[in-house]
Amino acid sequence: MTTGPIGATGTTGPDGLHVLLGAYVLGGLSDDDHRAFSEHLRTCTQCQAELGQVSGLPRLLHLAGPGGGPHLAPTEAGATEPAIHEPDDARVARLLDEVGRRRRRRRAWLAGLTSAAAVLLFVAGAVVGPGLVASNPPTTHIAAIALPGSSVKVDVALVTRGWGTQLDIDCEDMPRNGELLLWVTDHNGKKSSVASWLATPSGYSRVTGATSLRPNEIQSLEVRTGTGRLLAAADT
Repeated sequence: MTTGPIGATGTTGPDGLHVLLGAYVLGGLSDDDHRAFSEHLRTCTQCQAELGQVSGLPRLLHLAGPGGGPHLAPTEAGATEPAIHEPDDARVARLLDEVGRRRRRRRAWLAGLTSAAAVLLFVAGAVVGPGLVASNPPTTHIAAIALPGSSVKVDVALVTRGWGTQLDIDCEDMPRNGELLLWVTDHNGKKSSVASWLATPSGYSRVTGATSLRPNEIQSLEVRTGTGRLLAAADT
């Protein structure tokens, strides 16, 4: 950061107000620049954060004294002697330059971090994207027909999975007690139970079953009670 005479009236535009932070902390701004930066500080969260980091600088300068404090430098013989003190204007200018350098380094680090995050998101999208597309597998809905004397309503969604078929079962007006089961029959006439659950007081149930059969290998569905009574059935 290049510094001019402290207290000179500035012509800094909105985008350049950030660089006035150091002079603002040290009280080196003209009245116009001080008013402009104070307005900027109300809405700039970045400057607010960095102000908290350097707000103690004037106190440190005061403790160091007019000559810059008891800084000692090693001599050729290994002893120490007081270092040559900088003039106040030069010392303030050096501090302002250091503040500017730190701000630029922080911005460069944030820019690099943003670029790395963008690359990571792109790679993650390339890897995860196909999986997200595959998260909506083919689904077929089958409405089972209630048997005479039964008022049950049963909808079974056959969801194609890599390992077979997921069966999402929605039931209404079912028996209020006892065990309920979903059976499937394959094309060879073999029956197997793919889900079982207990009846609910409301007569509504939503459960999920599974079978290694593919949807096209399932010939029919049956909903039965635990005692074997048929409630509803459907051909696929």
